[in-house]
Amino acid sequence: MRTLLFIVGGFFVYFLLLLTTQRTDRRAVARISLIFIGLWFVVATGNMWYGVTRAGYSLAEEVPIALLIFVPPAIPAAIVWFKNRTSSPEADAKR
Repeated sequence: MRTLLFIVGGFFVYFLLLLTTQRTDRRAVARISLIFIGLWFVVATGNMWYGVTRAGYSLAEEVPIALLIFVPPAIPAAIVWFKNRTSSPEADAKR
């Protein structure tokens, strides 16, 4: 149940970040997606650390859970980043 709450929480946080971002600015959307991926990695890793050091689980038990917590919210963020990234200002002008 806790894992499901983390996953749903990740989607919710990303949705809130996108709502507060100016969606007409593609670079801002790409930037916020990368920021979310980094922050969400820290959250998933922190949850794994807590499980190993405080809850008594082994690292082998916690790594799959950490991946399960990290990957589902990070995939949409990575797709949004990929679709909105720009390599140069000239690329923006062509779109």
